Amino acid sequence: MHEIRMRYRRFGRTNLQMPVISCGGMRYQYKWDDVDPKDVPPDNQANLEATIHRAVELGINHIETARGYGSSEMQLGYVLPKLPRDKIIVQTKIAPFADPQEFLATFDKSMRYLQLDHVDLLSFHGINNRALLDVTLKKGGAAGKRLDFIAQELNREANTLASKAASQELSDCAMELKLLVEQMREQVQNIE
Repeated sequence: MHEIRMRYRRFGRTNLQMPVISCGGMRYQYKWDDVDPKDVPPDNQANLEATIHRAVELGINHIETARGYGSSEMQLGYVLPKLPRDKIIVQTKIAPFADPQEFLATFDKSMRYLQLDHVDLLSFHGINNRALLDVTLKKGGAAGKRLDFIAQELNREANTLASKAASQELSDCAMELKLLVEQMREQVQNIE
């Protein structure tokens, strides 16, 4: 029998290797609304978890969801923390809001539901008209908050790199990354 292997492609301008097939979280949620975890039927949760485990076994390590997918994030929060974090790419999407604090509160809710300390990809969800684009890009809007998120993630990576630095070269690289993070934070403040 011929073994089929997952294929990967470079994600944009990053070095992130993305599988050509992703495991999307829109359809395996129990409800389109937030629900109490005890209301999720055990067979529904078991099916979701089996789907995730099988996807990862097959090399489909990009797990995608969104705050707008009802109970999807909450249900994923029961399986994702059990997987090797360095072996999965977790993405969530959040709709832009006129109030950037509402965007941040929604992101915080996503993180609580996912039960992770970070996501690998954070996207804007449902920008399908000019008004939503304007809200997203306005001064002090969601785009600036997303840049701040990116700066936080880079800072986390720099701290991890610095703590594991086995050579002066790696330590220097971590310091350069920290300087870039600070420059990015300044740029975010200028946007806001």
